[in-house]
Amino acid sequence: MLQQVNGHSSGSDAQGGKSLREDLQEFLGGEALLHELDDLTKVNPVTLETVLRCLQARYAADMFYTSAGCTLVALNPFKPVPQLYSPALMREYHAAPQPQKLRPHIFAVGEQTYRNVQSLIEPVNQSIIVSGESGAGKTWTSRCLMKFYAVVAASPTSLESHKIAERIEQRILNSNPVMEAFGNACTLRNNNSSRFGKFIQLQLNSAQQMTGAAVQTYLLEKTRVTCQASSERNFHIFYQICKGASVDERLQWHLPEGASFSWLPNPERTLEEDCFQVTREAMLHLGIDIPTQNNIFQVLAGLLHLGNIWFADSKDEAQSCQLMDDAKCSIRTSASLLQLPEDPLLETLQIRTIRAGRQQQVFQKPCSRAECDTRRDCLAKLVYARLFDWLVSVINSSICADPDSWTTFIGLLDVYGFESFPSNSLEQLCINYANEKLQLEACGLVETIHISAAGFPIRIPHQNFVERYELLRRLCTRTSPGSHSPSPDEGHSEWSPHTKGATLQPLLQDILHTLPALTQAAATPGDPAEATPVPVHCGRTKVFMTDSMLELLECGRAQVLEQCACCIQGSWRRHRHRKQERQRQAATLIQAAIRSWLARKHIQRMHAAATAIKRTWQKWRIRMAFLASKELDGVQEKHVSQVPLPLGSLLLPQAQTSLLEAIIRLWPLGLVLANAAVGVRGFQRKLVVWACLQLPMGNPSSYAVQTAQEQAGVTSIRALPQGSIKFHCRKSPLPYADICPEPSLHSVTGFNQILLERHSLGHVSYSDLTRLSN
Repeated sequence: MLQQVNGHSSGSDAQGGKSLREDLQEFLGGEALLHELDDLTKVNPVTLETVLRCLQARYAADMFYTSAGCTLVALNPFKPVPQLYSPALMREYHAAPQPQKLRPHIFAVGEQTYRNVQSLIEPVNQSIIVSGESGAGKTWTSRCLMKFYAVVAASPTSLESHKIAERIEQRILNSNPVMEAFGNACTLRNNNSSRFGKFIQLQLNSAQQMTGAAVQTYLLEKTRVTCQASSERNFHIFYQICKGASVDERLQWHLPEGASFSWLPNPERTLEEDCFQVTREAMLHLGIDIPTQNNIFQVLAGLLHLGNIWFADSKDEAQSCQLMDDAKCSIRTSASLLQLPEDPLLETLQIRTIRAGRQQQVFQKPCSRAECDTRRDCLAKLVYARLFDWLVSVINSSICADPDSWTTFIGLLDVYGFESFPSNSLEQLCINYANEKLQLEACGLVETIHISAAGFPIRIPHQNFVERYELLRRLCTRTSPGSHSPSPDEGHSEWSPHTKGATLQPLLQDILHTLPALTQAAATPGDPAEATPVPVHCGRTKVFMTDSMLELLECGRAQVLEQCACCIQGSWRRHRHRKQERQRQAATLIQAAIRSWLARKHIQRMHAAATAIKRTWQKWRIRMAFLASKELDGVQEKHVSQVPLPLGSLLLPQAQTSLLEAIIRLWPLGLVLANAAVGVRGFQRKLVVWACLQLPMGNPSSYAVQTAQEQAGVTSIRALPQGSIKFHCRKSPLPYADICPEPSLHSVTGFNQILLERHSLGHVSYSDLTRLSN
């Protein structure tokens, strides 16, 4: 194998072996510099010896993490290192632009996984596999990763999100004592060995914030309940209830001091994990109250008493095996603690029920002593497994989030350590097989270093490669036929589909055809070295590539996705524009119809109002004329000729007659307009009086219209007074006619004030009226 690693042929074994030893001596000669190699791909030559010597040198220098390509090698320091997992170091790796450039650490792996979830366009789940031997520190590493994600996956601006992350972290950490008490045991290599597999699913929402978690367990070593190897112990919880229970609890669970149980070996050993109160407090934080805890511990005590049930060999095969003398009390106690009837429980252990035939006839066959022991052990293992699954369901109910609140998850696979015992059970066989399978999937440490040192640290299965980069075939339609067809020189390269055409699918070949086009597109015109194709090796089940090629593929994929996104956005915007235009036209039609309807309604209301006003005005005018004529009926009219004219005044009979007729016909309106024009004085007031009375347009020499006299008494307007006369003033029948809202000096406050003026109007000469008419 060493010759194949260094490229030597099998025909020169002696020469190759000598050259390899010289390389090893030369490399190991500078042993003081081995601790500075933080990546095992820098080791040359890559052998198991050089890798182990490098790890040993780094371990001596308190450097417990070393990179091996895409794999991180962690060594258990077996001592507390305070600053190795501090919150400040978490923030340093989270804030670093390139965490892989920092020192190898588990936080670098966690940060890279978290950024993969953030950077990918579609939701892609990420998982971290923690594998190794028993006692290598896998559970501790999983705890550190959970603490890291609790700090990183919390919103720095949202206090609620940070509280949710802290609550989830606290509940997960509270589940660890419970899971370890019921699932861990003391083995030859580790006092706290996990005897089950655990997959922790950290659930993230669309903003990559932790909203919940879920725990999935598998391959619990149930056989440890009834069978333990030499110098090993049962699960921790059995020793905890025997050592930490109070006097009343011992009495209730039938666990007296110094009691011996066959399924509880090595009870004299005291371990740090035998802490009963810590387990009970953790169960309280998970929502398991004290009565439920007592029921759980009562079942566990019943299993311990069930292990003390022993059977004696039966002399007759037709008869069932009988209990030994000291086992009769144990069967009674076990049935009481498990809350089962004693006789059916004993019958289940002694007699086997068989159904046979087409009619499913039931036969009962007594079991031998070995079969009775096996049935007893199977019952205990089944009860314990169901109890463990129930605890896991309780933990999940307290930390799991709603399925609609999270989109992606980061998985932490804590694989139980593989061990080799003199007598291995079926569970241990499955454990070892699972670990070896994972090692093969990771190609092994040395193989991984070889692949990474050769320039192919990235490996993707064929199916995943095709599913992710299938859309790169769109680039073939945008390039010329010769640009994506391999040249003769390229046909001899590692990535050429001609050499691997027999093992590649046609779809994979089409994707690989786009690689030269991507390389040429990414090359700069001034740097021809960049135009050379980056090697891609296509294996039997995986595609191996370099970091630069992966970056190039991701850029091409992002370009295609950007084009698709632009096309989708253009179509959506065009659809939205058309939809908005149709909505605008519909809104315009609706607005026009509403406005026309409102206009018609307004015109109808105005027409009805105008009609009502006109009708009311006509009624008021008729009533005013009636009231005026009725009020003046009692006044004796005298002929104009009988009225003595003042000296110097000469009126023609025809002009006097026309003037009196105009005064008698239009006096109410004239007085109303003349007295209602508040603020009108002088010429405008005379013009209003003349226009309302419709005086004749003749040119007599001169005459005057006397509208009022500044003398005592009241003067009527229908007949020019000759001296003082008495006139009876009656209150107006119009409502509110005698009320003045805002009394002023010249205000009109009643109907009598409309007819008669208190204030004297000046004499208007006929010449003045003539000038006004002209």
